[in-house]
Amino acid sequence: MKETDIQPLQNTVAAEPRKQPSPWSTPGRWTITTESGSSMSGYLPAWAEDDPSEVDVPLDLLPVRLADISHRNFFEGQTMTVLAPDANGKAEEDAVFEGAIDCNPYDPNPALRVPVVNIQVCLDHWILGLDPQGLIAIVSQLRAQADRLEQEVRPALIAAREDWAAHCAD
Repeated sequence: MKETDIQPLQNTVAAEPRKQPSPWSTPGRWTITTESGSSMSGYLPAWAEDDPSEVDVPLDLLPVRLADISHRNFFEGQTMTVLAPDANGKAEEDAVFEGAIDCNPYDPNPALRVPVVNIQVCLDHWILGLDPQGLIAIVSQLRAQADRLEQEVRPALIAAREDWAAHCAD
């Protein structure tokens, strides 16, 4: 008796190509078109999370729409157990040192027309408008604080706990 070769199963139905929704504008560009047909375009960075493109914008609202353009890419922070002042003693998990790379090409402040980092230290407390040198300064300060916590505060805490246990043990 001869063994039969088993052939791999083949799909005989052609797969339908996936359809992507049409982009609002040319990739790499945003476009805002007014009701009258005039339009404004600008660079849309690949890292931006939103495309500000729009159609049929009333002409009088075009300056507002341009002022609202903000290219943004969020980054996560560290989740820690924190206690908010109005939390009535209840601790909760929250992110600290999260934020975004932001660029507002029509901002009145020319320094914000280029990408900067904005860091939310904790809820409602921000460090804004960091350029690469400003960001590295924050990184250095955080490293110095971490070193201080490890090398000074931790040993002091251990000594305080040992002192407490020696003098207040029940």
